[in-house]
Amino acid sequence: MNTFWKWGLPVVAGAMILSGCNQSRPEAEPMAQEQKAPEGSSHEEAHEETGAAPHHADEAAAVDPHTRNTKLEFSTPTALQAGKPADWTLKIVSAKDGQPMANFAKVHDKLMHLIVVSKDLSWFSHIHPKYEGAGVFKINATIPRGGDFKLYADYTPEGQSQEVAQHAFAVEGKNPLPAKASLTPDKMQGAWLLRQAYTRDEGREENRQGATYQVALMPMPAKLVAGKEAMLHFQVRDAKGKPITDLQPYLGALGHCVILSEDSDTYLHSHPMEDGGEHDMSKMGEMKHSAPPKSGGPDVMFHTEFPKAGRYKAWGQFMHKGKIITAAFVLNVEAAKP
Repeated sequence: MNTFWKWGLPVVAGAMILSGCNQSRPEAEPMAQEQKAPEGSSHEEAHEETGAAPHHADEAAAVDPHTRNTKLEFSTPTALQAGKPADWTLKIVSAKDGQPMANFAKVHDKLMHLIVVSKDLSWFSHIHPKYEGAGVFKINATIPRGGDFKLYADYTPEGQSQEVAQHAFAVEGKNPLPAKASLTPDKMQGAWLLRQAYTRDEGREENRQGATYQVALMPMPAKLVAGKEAMLHFQVRDAKGKPITDLQPYLGALGHCVILSEDSDTYLHSHPMEDGGEHDMSKMGEMKHSAPPKSGGPDVMFHTEFPKAGRYKAWGQFMHKGKIITAAFVLNVEAAKP
């Protein structure tokens, strides 16, 4: 089962590495309420659609808050302005002596994966800074709106464990986004939650003139409970609701799921169970990692565990015909009963 990283404020990461890259301003649109879920709208039918037995992605070991080995130093030449590109510098140094970390392991094709969100969780970006050496990563990025934001930098120093550092920052400008999230859980439509999504190039805004997709999510169990193993079963469909079977691997996997709590302090990232397959919830701890297929779909499933009760926002990311598809869902997680 997934394990969690905890330090400072209770940031929590699931099965290892951040992956997937895109920027979005508003999240994908919800499907019309009167639309019916197509084939695979029950848990049993979904199981039958997926084929061979699944395998879990890499597992990460828990990291004690007091044994964190590095820290992040974030800087920009001037104050950040909404809509204006700026150079960001992220320097990773030793927490013990402040010396730059020299070498990093490439994980899911990148040395660093960077998630940036607005504090109200309405804006989401997944980008990859370039390593300049001597612990310094740089990227030119643009935040379209003013307000409060937070970034999560994921990296693995060579020969050490993965670390995820967070940093809060402000962006000046008109029409600032709200300072905190107020999430409303999505409503089930049959057995699924449904969203309409658009394609984008990596690091770009959604292209609403481009291809349109439906992304469905079936939480398993339907009632999520804190501290209990769960499966997030995504299904990617075309604009007419036909399941897509030729999803492409994106940064080494058929999909990526990033999850944040409503207060943005709890962070999880889960990798998919490759090869699809009938998933036995009682055997999650036995699932193993396997290399992703060259193509696949429409079903992509993520094993995760929510550490505390509350509302969460989950972004599922997939690739089709060289374009990134991102759909966001709001989930409610109940407290475990004694």
